[in-house]
Amino acid sequence: MSYMFRAICPKGFESLLEDELASFGASSTKQGPGNVHFDGEWEVAYRACLWSRLANRILYPLAESKIDTADDLYELAMSVDWQMQFNVKQSFRIDFRGTSFNLKHEQFSARKVKDAIVDQFREELGARPNVELKNPDIWLHATLHNGVCQISIDLSGPSLHLRGYRTEQGIAPIKENLAAALLIRAGWPDADPEDALIDPLCGSGTILVEGAMMRANIAPGLYRDVYGFDYWLGHDEKLWARLLEEAKGLAEQGRAQLKASFIGFEQDKRTLRAAQANLGKLALEEFIKIKSGGFQEQTAELPKGLIISNPPYGERLGDYQSLMPVYQQLGDWLKRHEGSRAALISSEPELVRSTGIHANKRYKFYNGKIPCQLYCFNLEADQFIRKQESCLDSARLQPLINRLKKNLNKIEPWAKQVDIEAYRIYDHDLPEYAFSVDRYADHVLLYESVAPKSIDESKVKRHRHDLLKVLAELLSVSPKNIILKQRQRQKGKKQYEKQDSRKQFMQVREQGLKFSVNLHDYLDTGLFLDHRKIRSRIRKLCRGKDFLNLFAYTGAATVYAVAGGAKSSLTVDMSNTYLEWAERNLNLNKMNSDKHLFKKADCLKWLQDCQQSFDVIFLDPPSFSNSKSMESSFDIQRDHQFLIRQAIKRLNTDGLLIFSTNRHGFKLDEKLSEHFDVHDLKTSTISRDFRVHRTPHHCWEIKRIS
Repeated sequence: MSYMFRAICPKGFESLLEDELASFGASSTKQGPGNVHFDGEWEVAYRACLWSRLANRILYPLAESKIDTADDLYELAMSVDWQMQFNVKQSFRIDFRGTSFNLKHEQFSARKVKDAIVDQFREELGARPNVELKNPDIWLHATLHNGVCQISIDLSGPSLHLRGYRTEQGIAPIKENLAAALLIRAGWPDADPEDALIDPLCGSGTILVEGAMMRANIAPGLYRDVYGFDYWLGHDEKLWARLLEEAKGLAEQGRAQLKASFIGFEQDKRTLRAAQANLGKLALEEFIKIKSGGFQEQTAELPKGLIISNPPYGERLGDYQSLMPVYQQLGDWLKRHEGSRAALISSEPELVRSTGIHANKRYKFYNGKIPCQLYCFNLEADQFIRKQESCLDSARLQPLINRLKKNLNKIEPWAKQVDIEAYRIYDHDLPEYAFSVDRYADHVLLYESVAPKSIDESKVKRHRHDLLKVLAELLSVSPKNIILKQRQRQKGKKQYEKQDSRKQFMQVREQGLKFSVNLHDYLDTGLFLDHRKIRSRIRKLCRGKDFLNLFAYTGAATVYAVAGGAKSSLTVDMSNTYLEWAERNLNLNKMNSDKHLFKKADCLKWLQDCQQSFDVIFLDPPSFSNSKSMESSFDIQRDHQFLIRQAIKRLNTDGLLIFSTNRHGFKLDEKLSEHFDVHDLKTSTISRDFRVHRTPHHCWEIKRIS
């Protein structure tokens, strides 16, 4: 007798899974997004659970109907005779996937199905089964797509990609069924039985293990401890036991006949130990050899076969440029293995191009939620791209190269003359290269603006790659010293929030002073380069004066004030991190003393309570903030008049307030000019490296009217 089933799989696997199910005897197969419907006897479904290398779940539908409301969903679940599926003493869980106009939340929909099940048991038996999320007896699965809901027994239980052999895993492991899909697309099942399988960046060995299981005919589900049908009342234990015994016999026979070599390379010792632990459970350690160290260090000749890997492609934008040398080295290494085939999965086409090898086939996949492609190569000399001696000779890149050279010729001599190591060298000069580029001594920091959705992502990546290559060569900077970040419209102190946790600080010199900067962990680095002339102005104004730095960030203005001979200084910010950073900056310049103090406080509240007075106040608030440390939200356009008035109350009779903001389109309230002497500094605080397309900040000097 034939039954209807549905196999769930990752996006992009559908055609491969359809072929696989047909090999188990499935009929009437039909692909859908992330699934394949099929018919077959129970042996076909059990074989799919045991032998599918690609599916996540095998479902046996119990009820299906078009639904509109929560009541419809409840009635559909009530239409199933649940006592035919499990008894009241068994536990169950329900996974719900999909939404509609009236059923917007999957957890709510799952609860409606659960309610129907327990209500039915309670009405008929006066008792109800329990819900158990971690280790249920019965696994149920419901999907809602285009208004049609299907409720099924999940025959798989835990996802089928969990084979049971991977007790240990390394960093960012590839899922087992993705590894299997890559091997199928790369032609491994059809390769010569004596071909080797080699992974130069093998991690915990998943690709090698999946390849060996294919070659040794080991069922991927043979070592699983749990299936969703284990306690289901419809389970055919005799049939399942027969299929298990058959699979065990095939595995023993396959190991005995295994001829291929399986070779991997892994540098990380912890990951290497994880790989070796996984091999032990499958009794494959005799066949799979994972060697300690990087592929670059391997000089021994390797057997011909398939070289396949999942190299890093960076979860974060800033990882991209540091991976370019890895792909270049990988390409050079692959070229030493002419006659073999290769396959690499990556989300970054430009990184793959760095290998210098033409791909003859490409297949789309998703690694989790990351869209990727599998690039397949024939390692033959006519597929190797001749390296250009210099990217600076590229005609396509000449507009970018010419603009960068022009900027550098103008800015670098000036930077040396005024004694600064951190400065801007490019700022959206060419529309297609939407970046700002800052030099910090021997490092380069790129800010990439988010491209409009109308611009193709491949173009964005190509332009990013172009700029990285050109900068590395033009500035003679190591790719690892080029940091890439993405700048988009920020609210409040989001620009100050952590982006990373490297805690890598470096020092840069600015006009005879030293500053600690961090190019990795925050969107901003700890030194606002566009404020350089404001800081210089503060140094000139502060001799013998009492100086107040509000919203002080890392205290760069305080360093300048003290360098200018300030009698005392008070640095106020609500962040302990930035106050410690400010104190470190003073220490770098040997300026710390009991006359220069630091205060953690909400500047708005502190100003209202403060009774001290100062000769010079620097006020550079965020554009917006709703920090938990503040009593209320702050918006610079809305609140600046009140803030400025409060700051002026803290000025001595002849004191000066310097007010700055980087809010684009900011308008200073005209009423302030009626009560105070307001002087707009316009462009006089903008230094040469920022005089390009847009004003990075606005700045005013404000005094009491004499």
